[in-house]
Amino acid sequence: MYFLNRLKKSRYSKSLIVVLLFFDAFLIAFAFKVAYGVSFSFHQPLQSHYISLMAIFILAWVVSALFSEVYLTENLGKAGRILYSTFLAFALHFSIIALYLYGFEAYFYPAGFVGYSYLLSLTIVSFIKIALLWLYQHYRNLDIHRKKVIVIGFTESGRNLYEFFDKNKSLAYKFMGFFDDRFYSQDINPLLQGSLQDVKDFCIRENIDEMYYALPNNVEYVREIAKFADDNYIYFGMVQDVGGLKQKKLDTHLFDDGKIPIVTPRREPLRFFFNRQVKRIFDIAFSSLVLFFVFPFILPPLALAIRINSPGPIFFKQLRSGRNGKPFWCYKFRTMYVNAEADSKQAAKNDSRITKVGQFLRKTSLDELPQFFNVLIGDMSVVGPRPHMLKHTEEYSEIITNFKIRHFIHSGITGYAQVNGFRGETKDNSLMEMRVMYDNWYLENWSLSLDVKIILKTIWNGLRGEENAY
Repeated sequence: MYFLNRLKKSRYSKSLIVVLLFFDAFLIAFAFKVAYGVSFSFHQPLQSHYISLMAIFILAWVVSALFSEVYLTENLGKAGRILYSTFLAFALHFSIIALYLYGFEAYFYPAGFVGYSYLLSLTIVSFIKIALLWLYQHYRNLDIHRKKVIVIGFTESGRNLYEFFDKNKSLAYKFMGFFDDRFYSQDINPLLQGSLQDVKDFCIRENIDEMYYALPNNVEYVREIAKFADDNYIYFGMVQDVGGLKQKKLDTHLFDDGKIPIVTPRREPLRFFFNRQVKRIFDIAFSSLVLFFVFPFILPPLALAIRINSPGPIFFKQLRSGRNGKPFWCYKFRTMYVNAEADSKQAAKNDSRITKVGQFLRKTSLDELPQFFNVLIGDMSVVGPRPHMLKHTEEYSEIITNFKIRHFIHSGITGYAQVNGFRGETKDNSLMEMRVMYDNWYLENWSLSLDVKIILKTIWNGLRGEENAY
């Protein structure tokens, strides 16, 4: 799960996450007990089967909360993210409990009691989280808790760091100024406090807690100022100058026990072996369910309809670009009359090549079902960027910046771009640019929970029909 990798890189103690998890479990147990009292009697002890349900209730919360990234440290300081992840966790929690009650035919639990349990749990957990956030921010913003920081270097990287401190008030930093030999006059910028030679005196006079070096590497000065920081108990950090990558969403990896920092131009969760295996296991499980429980029932009527509607094969296969640009045979139900332009021309609105049955298959996305075989053999994933014809990959990679980035991961039956309305014909390059933007966002923000959301939205879009599906 991507959460686990991000948790490993957290700048906070892992024990904080454990404490919050146990605290939420306690609140949910408390809400469960209150719901029991409201539904039956506050004086009546929990019956054995209710104690079992409470244990399952709490375990389901642990799974749901971790899956929904409730305890990611970047979410802990923002009320909106707290509420969103909490609501998402409870939605998943409800699905788990509903499956449990249905699977074990545990119909003897009153609906009113279950409803009270969820209403109280959601209310108490959300209220306590927001209250703790308010107390935390109030405490951190007391001046005695704010860390005084300076930045050495009035560079773009240095200014970006200042803007980060200025935007994230909850981090409780007090920015004290820049130092730079090139610009050391406050007439240029009131945030400038002096030259590099003024740093030491300023730090001692103002009791600076942290300093960040954001200039090109001056080995002698860095060694000198780092020693000064150590001798005066000041935290010292270096801001990497990333040059042409400045507009990218960068990621940092540490090699050789932290001795070698590596900056990459984007985050790639699926670069990590564990994440790839989680996604692959999910793909195998999901595609197996579809192929064993859905495909056998839907294949006969669709195959018959395709054959009756037009001559030709039931299935259509085409070489498309996959992971790392390698071509693979992509399978679909045939939706067009057999034609010579199938490998070069996209389907368009009111396309005369599309059969009557094909229109229905495309509108409901049922034509993509055979691609679950592609998923099972490892050519595709359930969720990922949609694969393009080889001709289009060649054409678009020449005119759209970062087009090939989307091929760093496996192509998908559905994708983030598709559920956001970018599917079907791309009449101009701007539409393809938007599709690529969504695909690359998915690559940089992958999580298993995101895959589930995309799948659910795809099913919903298929049931209601999509405007751009033709």
